Amino acid sequence: MIDMDDDSRLRNVFWADARSRALYEYFGDVITFDTTYLTNRYDMPFAPFVGVNHHGQSILFGAGLLSNEDTDTFVWLFEAWLKCMNYKAPSAIITDQDRAMKNAIEIVFPKTRHRYCLWHIMRKVTEKLSGYEHYDQIKMALNICVYDSPNVDDFEGNWKSLIESYELQNNPWLNTLYSERTFWVPAYMKDTFWAGMTTRQRSESMNSFFDNYVHAQTTLKEFVDQFDNALKKMVEREARSDFDCYNRTSPCVTDFALEKQFQDAYTNAKFKEVQAEFKPRSNVNNCLLKSEGAISTYQVIETDGNRMMNKTFSVFFNTDELEVKCTCALFEVRGIICRHSISVLLTSGVTMLPPRYILDRWRKDINRKHVLIKSSGDVLVNKSNAQRYDEFCKHCEELALLTSKKVKYFMEAMKSVDMLTEKYRALTLVEPNQCDEVIPICDEVLLSNEGTTVQSEKVLTPVKATKKGRPRFLRMVPVIEKVTKKSQGKKSQRRNKQQGKNTVNKQGKKKKVHNLSQDDLNTSQTSLPHTTQGSINVAATMVDPKSELSELISQHKYEEAFVAAFRRCDVSIVYWLCSQVDLQHILTHLNMM
Repeated sequence: MIDMDDDSRLRNVFWADARSRALYEYFGDVITFDTTYLTNRYDMPFAPFVGVNHHGQSILFGAGLLSNEDTDTFVWLFEAWLKCMNYKAPSAIITDQDRAMKNAIEIVFPKTRHRYCLWHIMRKVTEKLSGYEHYDQIKMALNICVYDSPNVDDFEGNWKSLIESYELQNNPWLNTLYSERTFWVPAYMKDTFWAGMTTRQRSESMNSFFDNYVHAQTTLKEFVDQFDNALKKMVEREARSDFDCYNRTSPCVTDFALEKQFQDAYTNAKFKEVQAEFKPRSNVNNCLLKSEGAISTYQVIETDGNRMMNKTFSVFFNTDELEVKCTCALFEVRGIICRHSISVLLTSGVTMLPPRYILDRWRKDINRKHVLIKSSGDVLVNKSNAQRYDEFCKHCEELALLTSKKVKYFMEAMKSVDMLTEKYRALTLVEPNQCDEVIPICDEVLLSNEGTTVQSEKVLTPVKATKKGRPRFLRMVPVIEKVTKKSQGKKSQRRNKQQGKNTVNKQGKKKKVHNLSQDDLNTSQTSLPHTTQGSINVAATMVDPKSELSELISQHKYEEAFVAAFRRCDVSIVYWLCSQVDLQHILTHLNMM
């Protein structure tokens, strides 16, 4: 979907492929959304919708390029994405503390649980609190308050103690955090499934994945092409992990049947996470506190050897329903059963867990239809045909999934499909080249944000957007961009060094070049017609500088070329121009004039 302004200039764009839509059906319960990583050459932030698959790998549900970061822009993007995903909103979303983003989520996803990135909040502690006399003690108390408060009541008590002990009542940053505590404090998040995405590390890992493909100077066309290449790499990575799950099994670390149950069902990556909960049994001890009917309450004490402290948890176990619940809420938040619950289950002699504790989300033995979908290409069809084609494909995907399990089903379905194909092929011969709502197709046919087909004479490049908050030099820089800048710097140094040697070896020519750059050039600037100077400045903003200067050189307009180069105040362009022509030839040409 493309959004344009009144002048037909590109403003926002969103795209997603069929595979991303299919992935969302299985893993779209939790997403992260981040715009702080990458921009293209028009300073349009890259805004990916990211989730996590059954291997714990980052997956993409679509992405956008935005001209602004205000509420209206985010609303447009969220609505476009929601429409693409058949209007199925996620259960939870993780973002930064952007106010416009928060407002847009409340408008488009009113029932979605919204969470701020905890890591990005805590990294500001030094900036906001380092001026206090007891900063070290304040930081330690804040960490205990945030990370070691097992429930809401403990957090409220610890926060009150922190504020009063160090007289922080007038700190505006802490006051703002407390007013929005339900968006970031872990104690308030234990009622929602987050699939292990406690911060925005999924978006950042996705951003690092794109490092090898795009950077800040990537054009919009290159961006889309490289985006498709990155998606292909992502598909290969998941296929490799699927293959490993069926051919390489991680060995169990214990003899318990519970662990074997997870080994048979979960992917290798998720089974390793479960194994981590089985290993530290020597550090976990439980005791029965009370029993009321079928429900037993246990106190579980976990010893943290690194921090030399004990943590206490309560585990409730229903012997009739084989239902277990721990106050750490690891299963509710991450979908991984915790070591405290495992300790109680083993003590109670449980050898087989009920199916509700083996999440389909992490299973390796489920046939998911996204693996059957190839990456889509960009094919322009008219709007009415596209809608019918898309709807029919959805039905065919389900049919293919059902009939692929047995040869008998497959043969019957193929026979029926062949009969239908012959029927409608014959009808198209009777009514050739006729379809409903025929719309001429060309490169200028676009979809507006209302979903209607509009025609534009030409789509103009976007205006460089002024970004809020995040200074350009503070953004995360892709590896490929760092390498490019480093390479350009080395080339510039070598070129400067070589030009310095040439100037020293030609002392006589040195003075002539110097006079050219000052006297002759200044004279040429005043002698040039006003229209010529204006055209140079306009062209400088509309085309590639090197291509413009190359054209002037090919026409032997050396004087105009150097004027244009110096007016840019860009030393690299001047050096490049010097490398393209013979300075002695220029001097001779000017003397002849």
